[in-house]
Order: sequence, then C-alpha cells, then structure tokens
Amino acid sequence: MGSDRREIQRKFYDATADEYRENFQQVNPYFTFVAERFLAAVAPRPGERVLELGASGGRFTVPLLAAGCHVTAVDISPRSIAYLERLVTNHPLRGNLTLLEDDAATLEKVPARDFDAVVGAHILHHLDDVEGALRAAWARLRPGGRAVFVEPNPWNPQWYVQVTIHPGRSWRVERGLLRMWPRGVRRAFLRAGFAGCRVSTFGCFPPFVLNAVPASRAWEAALERVAPLARTFTLNLFSAGKA
Repeated sequence: MGSDRREIQRKFYDATADEYRENFQQVNPYFTFVAERFLAAVAPRPGERVLELGASGGRFTVPLLAAGCHVTAVDISPRSIAYLERLVTNHPLRGNLTLLEDDAATLEKVPARDFDAVVGAHILHHLDDVEGALRAAWARLRPGGRAVFVEPNPWNPQWYVQVTIHPGRSWRVERGLLRMWPRGVRRAFLRAGFAGCRVSTFGCFPPFVLNAVPASRAWEAALERVAPLARTFTLNLFSAGKA
C-alpha cells in the first residue's frame, strides 16, 4: 500500500475506532448471517493458528477465539488495536490472541510461516496491491493451509448507493471495491501462488431487510440457487489453498 493511501486508511480507522461497539459489535440477524457464512468457509478447528488481516473491531476475531484457535490479529490502526485489547481483556481465551499493528499489504511484523489459515473481512479492497498482499499471506501459510476473504461485490448496485450517501462511508476510503471484480481477484490469488481459488457470492438483501424480516433468510437460500441473480449479490467469498 502506498504511503499516502496507507495514511488515509490509518487515519480513517483511527477516527472511527470508538464507534466499533455501536456499529460492529451488535448481535443482529444480518451480522449472524454474514458471520455464519464466513466462519463456515474458514472451518476453524481447535488449536489452529489463524492470521486475521484487518481485524478492525473484532467481529470475527472473537468467534475465531471461541472456536479454540490461536489468532494473530493484524490491523493498521493503533486505535483499532487498542479497542480490541479492551474488548478481549477478560476473555477466557485472551492468551490465545496476539495483537499486531501492521500493514496487511506487507506483514512485516509477522515472521511466522506456519499458519493454518489466513483470513480477512473487507480488507483486500483497502489495499492498492492486492496480489502483493496475497503473496505475503501465501508466504505465511504452511503447506496445505488456506485463505478465506469476504469482500464487497462490485456487481451489486447497493454498494455504490451506500458509499455515496452513507455519512460513515467515503469513496476516498472505499474506492478499492472497484477492484474486487471476482475474476480479477481470483487471478490475483493464482498469481500469488495459491493452488486454486473458489469464488461464491451471498447476501441478496441489505441489512435492514434481514434484520426486520426473519423469513428473508429462507428467501436468500432460494435466490442463491438462481445463478445469474446470485452473481450480483452483495458479498464475494474467496476461498483458496496452498499446495
């Protein structure tokens, strides 16, 4: 990530770190829906070493800990790391968590090369060099390890509306979602050395629908079977492996 771009991201997430509890930690049907899909793809097992990029407010850090994993959580924002430290202070598995302020694009402070999984949610689109970041992730995986990332799907028009009108969003920060076209990101995984990359999409409805209408979960499942429609769902899930 270029120095100017890195500072834009760092300053934005430092400025919003105090809002994590309000914006990200609430338990609601939409968050549960996304977390279930993401964690199902990761398939964490007790004792595994997991490297999480862009840990942010700990939305997935805590569930990974609860699954019994040893988690190294990386974030470029020192205030995000401080927030996570406060969040997990009394967690019974706090000893299984390492917090690092580091750039996900280079992972200079992560020398270990024996992680079972490298994961991230809404992090790749914040990086200028996606392939370079994936190479750094690949290098820190053990043979047979896996990578799972969930990212906004630029085929879905909801993102353009949200980034444009939402007071907490900014194209200055989120413009990288225009680089998240599934085919291009899949190629980046392969060029970075991964043996393969599977792309799936999920999330037809915006959060307020899933939160207000319980039946929408069943509708989601039915609509996912309609391939041309599913291509435009809100989230791309990338799953790759290291030979």
